[in-house]
Amino acid sequence: MGKKFSLHKPQKNSHKGQNGKLLIIGGSAAYSGSALFSILAARRFVDLLYFYPTEACPFLIQATKAIPEAIVVYDLEKIAEADCVLFGGGMGGSEFNAGVLGTAKKVVLDAEGFNYVPKARLDSRFILTPHKLEFERYFGMEASEKNIENMAKKHHCTILRKGTPDVISDGRSTRTNEIHNQGMTKGGTGDVLAGLVAALYCTNPAFESAFAGARINGIAGNMLLKEFGFNFCASDLASMLPKAYAEFEKGKYF
Repeated sequence: MGKKFSLHKPQKNSHKGQNGKLLIIGGSAAYSGSALFSILAARRFVDLLYFYPTEACPFLIQATKAIPEAIVVYDLEKIAEADCVLFGGGMGGSEFNAGVLGTAKKVVLDAEGFNYVPKARLDSRFILTPHKLEFERYFGMEASEKNIENMAKKHHCTILRKGTPDVISDGRSTRTNEIHNQGMTKGGTGDVLAGLVAALYCTNPAFESAFAGARINGIAGNMLLKEFGFNFCASDLASMLPKAYAEFEKGKYF
């Protein structure tokens, strides 16, 4: 058991925008679903949700516009305004100058995003959400718990290495998450996790956002397992997150 903590709760007199502004940068014609899954995951946990497509894909843009909470933007002015930027999901080989992330307050780096951001640019603003192979390609070493902890410490970032178990470390604290089931091998579940972590990171510290995101995502998967067996998909997982969040807040999943 680790130390318990409380996630951000909106203050009584707060107004729109004070409880999270998230910008998602990603998506392409080849991987249109990735950004959509992250949007579906994040939309219930932030006040304002923006999406910048990294490739001109009419289908992706129209699909995003069908999600009323998502605001499609065509310039990068929102980077400095957003509380957090989720970068990388579904980008494929899209051309993008990741140097613009230098103005971001916080960044969650996922999927193809590792191909755009050199390790030298990492700092305390970053949460990384690689799976095992992405970690090994990016850092050039085995994705062991010790190496995850060392890389987080060296680069002053937080790492959520997805796997069985997930390993979460900021170089000072390290936790694992074993709340999963086999139904969560479906495509898109990692994009759901990234969207949730980024939404939480808008209003919470990095380590707490990564750890809580991993747990809540897993709780949602286990809720779906009880209802449908292994027959659920990533969009079902995104829809179950609010109930899983409420369950996590009861404090028994630390």
